[in-house]
Amino acid sequence: MKISRIIVGTLIVVGIAAGGALAGQNVITGKCVKVLDGDTLIIECEKNRRTVNIEGIDAPELEQPWGKEVRSFVRDMVRGEDVTVEVLESSGDIIRARVTVNGIDLSEMLVSRGLAWVPEGGSDPDLAGLGAKARELPCGLWMDSEPEPPWEFRAARS
Repeated sequence: MKISRIIVGTLIVVGIAAGGALAGQNVITGKCVKVLDGDTLIIECEKNRRTVNIEGIDAPELEQPWGKEVRSFVRDMVRGEDVTVEVLESSGDIIRARVTVNGIDLSEMLVSRGLAWVPEGGSDPDLAGLGAKARELPCGLWMDSEPEPPWEFRAARS
């Protein structure tokens, strides 16, 4: 019985270590070289440039109220900085990911300051809670009487 516990314990430790290694493959670091808009970055890692769509948020389009201000805010935070990118989905050089800079989660920061929406049906309850607080204050784009969500803005122009 003692030997079986040792074997099971060893298997658990090996499983945890392997899981950590697999998770580590989904995290990359790079330098932000350009900010396209409030939720899209270009990062350089291993001498390749990748487009990163920030997960969990939808920032105003550049033609919308707040669009250029949000891009400037994000640019001031990340351009030239090393960022950590937790890859959730990848297709070629385009990544959908959670992004942190200096330990700050960009999705959380943008939503909590009222600079981005959490899309309807978003799967992150923490982001939804931060968005509700920003709306209640109000701060950022929530100071406008009826801010137009980016998905509605894009649909109206397509």
